[in-house]
Amino acid sequence: MIGKRFLQQFYLSFRLEVLLSFFAGAAAALIFPPFTGMWQGYVAFVLFLALLLGKEHSKKELFWLSYWFGFAFYAVGFIWINNALLIDDNKFAEYVPLVFMATGLFFGLFTGIPALAAAWGKNIYARGLLFCCAFVGFEWIRSFIFTGFPWNLLGTAFSFDPRLIQGAAHIGTYGLSFMLLLLLCGAAFLLYGAVKRQFCAGALLFIFIPTIFLFWAAGTYQPAEQGEITVRLVQPSIPQTFKWHPALAYKNFRQYIDLSKSKPLDGVTMVVWGETASPYFLDRDDEHRQEITEAIPNGGFLITGLLRAGIVNGEVVPYNSLFVLDKSGEVKDYYDKAHLVPFGEYLPFRAYLPDFMTPVANVVGDLGQGEPFKNLQVQGLPLMGGAICYESIFPKGVINPKSKPEILLVLANDGWYGVSAGPYQHLAAAQMRAVEEGITVIRSANTGISAVILPNGDTIGGIGLNEEGVSDVVLPKVLAKNTMYGRYGNIVLLFLLLIGVGLAFGLNTLNSCLGKSDSKVAA
Repeated sequence: MIGKRFLQQFYLSFRLEVLLSFFAGAAAALIFPPFTGMWQGYVAFVLFLALLLGKEHSKKELFWLSYWFGFAFYAVGFIWINNALLIDDNKFAEYVPLVFMATGLFFGLFTGIPALAAAWGKNIYARGLLFCCAFVGFEWIRSFIFTGFPWNLLGTAFSFDPRLIQGAAHIGTYGLSFMLLLLLCGAAFLLYGAVKRQFCAGALLFIFIPTIFLFWAAGTYQPAEQGEITVRLVQPSIPQTFKWHPALAYKNFRQYIDLSKSKPLDGVTMVVWGETASPYFLDRDDEHRQEITEAIPNGGFLITGLLRAGIVNGEVVPYNSLFVLDKSGEVKDYYDKAHLVPFGEYLPFRAYLPDFMTPVANVVGDLGQGEPFKNLQVQGLPLMGGAICYESIFPKGVINPKSKPEILLVLANDGWYGVSAGPYQHLAAAQMRAVEEGITVIRSANTGISAVILPNGDTIGGIGLNEEGVSDVVLPKVLAKNTMYGRYGNIVLLFLLLIGVGLAFGLNTLNSCLGKSDSKVAA
């Protein structure tokens, strides 16, 4: 019996429809940075939705159609992860196919399982609403399950134009994902109806409602006025293969210092370096901490990433940290990374890993975990929050909910991912956090992309990927503003999804002309 079921599923998984879904998923990944705005990705997504929702399928068919779409969608969208395995003299190159497959196999579930919800729909529109609600719900689940990985949320596809992401201030990136899916479903219904020579009148509502919202939100966009605080972003573009080379540690350190003072520091309030910019434990290394003051303006400050040597139970534990230093070299405040990267900054289930994972386990150390949402309070500077690299991808995961800062400092490296989509997607995530929370984001990355992101989503003073240089940016007059999403978070999303589910089940009970006129299309 089990063998027969396996053969049936095997046969199903290789039907033409599934192959089409798979290739559509690979092409649909083009909706994300750096390809945002390209029509090919949207067309592929529409074709998949027409295939999935246009006619009734069994639950197994729904799952496999959507699962193989998701396999390709996420495996291609996250393909930059594999670059990290090629940095260290290709030592881990043999794991690239394994990581690629594992990415698709796991994340494909986040489209496959939501597709099962469509089985409850009795017409094309109910199926569409239920799939949209379940898909976005699983995007939210993806933000916390197994410590979370909300990378490439669908709403990020709007990030190519700040006006299009203004809605994130009201409904968050998840809400924009919902709006985009509704639009794509509407287009899919029109396409399927055209093939069947039927007019899907309800498709116009799927297009009209999110379009009205996006246009209204775009109208709330306001250009920012310049303030008085000038920030200098410093990007040395040190290749990852050189970053931790012992013989190059001091050279890299001096490169940061020399770049910082390559232009007069007069009028600069803050100099901002990237993640682990200093190779030295500056809390214990007085010599290099004094040397670093060359990069600090008079009356100003330096923000740098580094490893901090903490003491836990009498043992030295390294923390991935951010220091704020003044001109005298005194550490005025610090932030320790709280949301660590699994398999990068700690190794889950280290004691239970199989022997073949030993080479990987030996190069992954366990860092200390910092205090979540710790603000940086330094006299002479606005209240600041910290986020180091990976932390900036989490909606409602970077801003102190009880004491909102005016600035969010995001220090990153991204050198692990080379010339790939990864750094562009990482920047877009920070852009979404700026609009969601209505906060100024200062992002400095070792190899790029460094920039200041205004509360309205505008990105200014950027230093491109793998470019060496500095950029002086005047921060906006208003550093932060209140937003609905900032106040209520994902309660807004839950409300939207409940409305969507309610409408879907309402459509199931209707015998009006809406359902009847589209019955042939839905069959």
